[in-house]
Amino acid sequence: MKKFIGLFLSLALACSSFAQMSGYSSSQSDGTALGADLTSDADGISLGNAVKLRGYIQSTFEHKESNDSDRGNPTDFESSADLDLLINLSPVTAEVHLSLSDDNDSQLLEQAFGRYSFNQDLHLTFGRQVTVLGFDGDERPDLFAVTRAYDRGVENRPAKTYVEGVRLNYNNGFLGVIFGLHDHYGLNDNHDNLDDGMAIDLAASVMFFPGLEAQLGFANESGGDDDDDSQQVNGWVSWNPGDLTLAFEFDSFSFSDNRDAFDIMLLANYQFSDFLGATFRYVHMDHHDVEADRLTLAALLSLTENFGLNLEWSYTSSDLKAHDGNEFYIEGLITY
Repeated sequence: MKKFIGLFLSLALACSSFAQMSGYSSSQSDGTALGADLTSDADGISLGNAVKLRGYIQSTFEHKESNDSDRGNPTDFESSADLDLLINLSPVTAEVHLSLSDDNDSQLLEQAFGRYSFNQDLHLTFGRQVTVLGFDGDERPDLFAVTRAYDRGVENRPAKTYVEGVRLNYNNGFLGVIFGLHDHYGLNDNHDNLDDGMAIDLAASVMFFPGLEAQLGFANESGGDDDDDSQQVNGWVSWNPGDLTLAFEFDSFSFSDNRDAFDIMLLANYQFSDFLGATFRYVHMDHHDVEADRLTLAALLSLTENFGLNLEWSYTSSDLKAHDGNEFYIEGLITY
């Protein structure tokens, strides 16, 4: 692990030096997005005065080489399409996110929520929404690699999920705060049977100055009894001085069956030009005394404004033989 961290720091220093010498420019985030109204001014295809359409289509080739001979070396194609409708009837806004996939376990309706804005800083959202804890985005175009940080490892745990409930949101650009009540949070495997349960999440994000942002959040999922409670604490820091993005994230879990889990992620991304970006990512996962390390290198090619070709190699080493091995991905991504 020390060797991986040393490699990350060396890469970060090299990228920072290159960033100072480079003539390329990149957009920085001037404010935190947590709790903000991201519907009213969103980009998209206008379908009228109040409705916009956006989304993406992706197809991914994947090949995995496992050290477990019983698993073989599977090769597969995976495709999906995402369609988002953004409705702006200020002070009321709404979003509907639909997803089509060749995965039989995927759901057609990802998100369907409304928002009432009391003013430009304070909003109430209600309906089916994505959870906010975690550095990775839930949409493919928002990722720094083909896969998410924790797509493979000990438990194949997704970083974000979709929940139903109500959330109070505050955002003034510098500070973002949310407090939500939900039907579940994805922390308990048997949440569908927790009829008397509920979940809460609380998170705050600060943009110290343009490019430097930190977020800390907490979630609790209850099944109605004290013994059913599961908790998650998540925090991350991101620094984006121009074309360079550096990020550190940690996750701590306490599950209702007395299992604990802990994850950390280190990420460095550099946008060499409008055409080429590259990502280095290291993840360590410690889930109930089973440890795994995952190293990822990715190249992100923007062939046109709306078409990208993304390449990824990842290597996982864990205490479980079935999770050791190499992964190769090629993704074609069309956005609109």
